[in-house]
Amino acid sequence: MRIKILTPLLTFSLLVSITACSSTPSETVGGDRDEHGCLPAAGYLWCERSQTCERSWELADAAKIQHSEAEVKTYCEIIDSDLITDDEW
Repeated sequence: MRIKILTPLLTFSLLVSITACSSTPSETVGGDRDEHGCLPAAGYLWCERSQTCERSWELADAAKIQHSEAEVKTYCEIIDSDLITDDEW
């Protein structure tokens, strides 16, 4: 009697667990890379001057500039790289 009850229950559980497995890959959380491959969710932005993804607070410390959006943006923009050097900045 016990086997008659357990067999359908186990079969049902197995079928439910098999159908719960998704064959389509879900999008990775936090995988929102921009056109340069930077991860904005992790604080990275593209810097034209260094041609790499930078974190604004790390860049501000390294470049000895003020950590503000305007200052970092101005630093990373290439106005005329032949006229402005990092020493003159």
